[in-house]
Amino acid sequence: MLNSLDSCKKCKRIHHNLVSLSKIYTTYLNKPIHGSGNTLSPLCIVGLAPGLHGANRTGEVFKGDFSGEILHKCLKLSGFIDKDHINYPYITNAVKCYPPANKPLSSEIKNCSKFLSEELDILCNLKVIVALGKLAHDSVLRVYGASLAKYKFIHNHTHQINNRILLLDSYHCSKININTKKLTTNMLRDVFLQTKKILS
Repeated sequence: MLNSLDSCKKCKRIHHNLVSLSKIYTTYLNKPIHGSGNTLSPLCIVGLAPGLHGANRTGEVFKGDFSGEILHKCLKLSGFIDKDHINYPYITNAVKCYPPANKPLSSEIKNCSKFLSEELDILCNLKVIVALGKLAHDSVLRVYGASLAKYKFIHNHTHQINNRILLLDSYHCSKININTKKLTTNMLRDVFLQTKKILS
């Protein structure tokens, strides 16, 4: 899956940054990160980009950093993580590499769009996409050719973007959003409880 992602160097700024980071963080992967989880799940979660000390280090999206801990805590609280992984979602990012200062350029987001599109295409049971943040929200809309003007980013709001896919928005579970209480664990849990209600 997405074999060309591993060798992608289309975003020169990001590629040069990863090369520099590999000299500082020699045990980190410092390369494009694939999505992971249950490809048969009706739920896909789309974040922004790999965290420097999270997925960029561990090789698994939302694993090994603060955002990952919050996300998995809320998934567990809402019943999406079980011992058999039957309800485990597919999790990915709109941007596949860690961008400098965690702020991708619009051209870099566009370059990654084809990889996000390929991922969403293989999720044959997909019904709900939870977008963590406006960047993820916009990226999903672009993949489906939906209007950014028509579908505004609103926390815990659902958008029927075609006859099969429902987009559900949430603020990103970043440390700054949690610390400022723009997003709380209860708020994110409620997003996933709403998702379960939609899927039931």
